Amino acid sequence: MFRRKQKDIKKDIHGRPIIEEKKEKKKSKAVIPENQELKSIIAPIGITFNRINAVIGDNLARCYGVIRYPQFAEYGWLRRLTNIHGTVAAIHFTPLNTDEVLKSLNNNIRNYRMDANDGKKDELERQRAEQSIRNAEEAMRRIDQNGEVVGRMCFVLMPLAENEKSFDKICKNVENASSIANCKCRKLASEQKEGVKFVLPTYTEENNVHRQTGRMMPISSFVGGFPFASSGFNDHSGFYRGHDGLGGTVYLNSWYRGRDRTNSNYVIAGNAGMGKSATIKAMAIMERALGASIFFVDPEGEYKDLTLNLNGEWLNASGGNGKVINPLQVIGNTKYLSKDDEDGDEYDDDSETITNDLENHMKLLEVFLSLYLKEITQYQMALLKQEIEELYLKFDITWDTDVSKLKNTDFPLFKDLHQHLIDKSREAEDRDNMGLSKEYADLALLLRDISIGSDSFLWGSYTTLEINADVVCVDTFGLNSRPDNIKSAQYFLLQNLAWQRATRSNKERSIIVYEEAHMIIDKDVPQPMKTLSQQERRARKYEAAIWVASQQVNDFVDPAIKQYGSAILNQPTYKLILGMDGQDLVDVARLYRLKEAERELVEQKTRGRALFMIGSRRLDLSIKIDDFKLSYFGDKGGR
Repeated sequence: MFRRKQKDIKKDIHGRPIIEEKKEKKKSKAVIPENQELKSIIAPIGITFNRINAVIGDNLARCYGVIRYPQFAEYGWLRRLTNIHGTVAAIHFTPLNTDEVLKSLNNNIRNYRMDANDGKKDELERQRAEQSIRNAEEAMRRIDQNGEVVGRMCFVLMPLAENEKSFDKICKNVENASSIANCKCRKLASEQKEGVKFVLPTYTEENNVHRQTGRMMPISSFVGGFPFASSGFNDHSGFYRGHDGLGGTVYLNSWYRGRDRTNSNYVIAGNAGMGKSATIKAMAIMERALGASIFFVDPEGEYKDLTLNLNGEWLNASGGNGKVINPLQVIGNTKYLSKDDEDGDEYDDDSETITNDLENHMKLLEVFLSLYLKEITQYQMALLKQEIEELYLKFDITWDTDVSKLKNTDFPLFKDLHQHLIDKSREAEDRDNMGLSKEYADLALLLRDISIGSDSFLWGSYTTLEINADVVCVDTFGLNSRPDNIKSAQYFLLQNLAWQRATRSNKERSIIVYEEAHMIIDKDVPQPMKTLSQQERRARKYEAAIWVASQQVNDFVDPAIKQYGSAILNQPTYKLILGMDGQDLVDVARLYRLKEAERELVEQKTRGRALFMIGSRRLDLSIKIDDFKLSYFGDKGGR
């Protein structure tokens, strides 16, 4: 039997156990790494000064003094100068004695009047003198009657950059921004040391800098310039999009109406891999959360997972699962503008007033057949339309029929039209009219594939492609291996199906997303582009929005279809231009009149960074997508 070994216990001389105090272990202190970058900014290794430059640690610097301000300043005018990326701005405002200011203005007015009355002065100088008199008199009135405070304002801007190329670019931005704000700035030649002291947080009043940059200014002009206003964009509704080049939050409501924001349409353009699909998916998730219904026309099969994750409906429009559109089925309740509409002047001069569903559908059917049958002649088209009207009559469908009361099976199919043409050919042959018989036989041959051949899987049976959900993805990926005429024709049908869905109510927000919208383009048949252009104009009437996404912008500005292509790219209020280069960049720069800095931003091709146009305002937007949204995206594209 083993006994547990007891520890030796120390005892005192009386035999009592001695209780020892436990020694506390020394806790190791956490070592916080030094932030060398912050350290070099607060306490640079050294500062050297040249005539027009300074070197602060590892950074090049240059001090500019603002020596002239606009005569008429608008609200926020100073924000353009104090928020230039890569610069430090320092403003010193010293209130002045009112009596001294009024005395100085009196002397100035006296001198200006002498210049204005001097016969030796030219007309331009006299006009400037007269304007200066009016400005001085207005300033006197505001000071004397309104008690406005006037002070001496000194303003210094200092660009900072680690390399010479970036430094020169920031300096150029300072000079350009100053010119745009109707100000004049100049380098503080031989005064860079004093300028740096003026800018540093340990501000010292440098007389030379004050003497060169000090100008009298009412305090209302200084405060009204919002020199410390943050950048960014905030509608106080909508959802978060990212931040701008200055770190300001961009919080946008696409459905807002006001000023130059007249619609909710988008253009999303950029080269492959720049984030178009990811941006669209992130926006769609938030729009759906806010109650909008969404219709995706998806030629790349990228939106299936997103649609299903949003409890939507995915439809294969490639004929692969029996989802078919019967082009001969008349679409009822089609929304259109008549010439009496308040915006009817937006229509082309040759537009006709569409009075009923069948008349409208006959026009859509003519475009569809022109896309599908590339080689059809005008005579053949006229003869075919005549026989289609006769076929409708056989099915008791006339110009006055209310098609909304008919079922899908009440409409004719292309095999009915095909048989009708064969019968007409035989009838003409029986009458010995061999020429007309051949015309009917040729038409029947042209329509064989769509009636009983390979294309009948898409359009040869009753319509089964119906929209029942609030989020719908119509997938045409299976058509990518088919000829262009089939893709264009199917895309046009879906275009009109989507429009019917989006305009069913003007009390419900609806969005149509045309991914890879360049597939609409057909130089021989521009009607689909004209239709899309008209839809963009009319969408706002039905609380709808059109999102057009493409990586081939140059196709839209081809001379053959530029009339409609440019309108499609110009009409949307919101334009999101992601990274691109080559001819696409040239065309976009010309179309939107991009400035050099904006063009450089796009040309950098940074994924997730875009030039964002909101009406007339332009932002350098870094798009931010929350992690929870990524789980909705799926594993195809747009990640």
